[in-house]
Amino acid sequence: MDQTVIIFSSLVAGSRVGGGVSAAVLTRAGFSPEHVPTVIFGRHPGLGAPGGGPVPDDVFTGALDGLLAHAAPARARAILTGYFASAEQVRATSAFIQAAKAANPDILVLVDPICGDGVADGSADGLYVKREIAEAIAARLVPLADLVTPNAFELAFLTGQSVTDTATARSAARALGRPVLVTSVPDGADRLAVMLTMADNSYTSHTQRLDGVPHGTGDLLAALALAAQLEGESGQVLCDHVTQACEHVIKASLRAKSHDLLLGSLP
Repeated sequence: MDQTVIIFSSLVAGSRVGGGVSAAVLTRAGFSPEHVPTVIFGRHPGLGAPGGGPVPDDVFTGALDGLLAHAAPARARAILTGYFASAEQVRATSAFIQAAKAANPDILVLVDPICGDGVADGSADGLYVKREIAEAIAARLVPLADLVTPNAFELAFLTGQSVTDTATARSAARALGRPVLVTSVPDGADRLAVMLTMADNSYTSHTQRLDGVPHGTGDLLAALALAAQLEGESGQVLCDHVTQACEHVIKASLRAKSHDLLLGSLP
């Protein structure tokens, strides 16, 4: 069986974030990533001016046309979406996913709705992409997803509901109407929850609150979750697996005083 996974996300040369993390994790798990970049940066914008810039919409759309002509959707096992630089990129990706589902009904779609971080009160105050991009992700990609992997802020923004603890996270996840694996849910002073909500079932794992965590943990978790799903994991097993693997990498990176995730430390 073809092990192709198509990735739509950022390409950041000097930082282990975005589609680079996705591709590395999926390759390690035995899959073959095909990465369509949405931006090409030299480093993570959180470190200063990143260099590079967005992939022009016509170039991005042309790359999708090439994948379609190459019958990529018919042979792929999954699609992962992450960071987008424009609402037009989101629209084109939505059309690609719909074509992929028509050609290959078994294809798995994971949407990481990367758009912001901050106080999870349902407002747009923590957005770090243009609001039109975040709204396009909500309207065009989330409804197509087999799994959505927001952080607490993103889940609150997508649903308009505050996410302050596990109970409100569970309520917001069910309101979204798709299977949700939400991260960074407050759960006491010293820990955070990762919650998987599917239909009437909800599963929770916990991790320590840590300072100085490198960028890219959301990308790491989404790729791990996709690989786990493709390998047949679900429920509490999947939730525990991805949470523990992420925590292991984060702690290894902090011990090494690394500004980047040490992906080689994956268990």
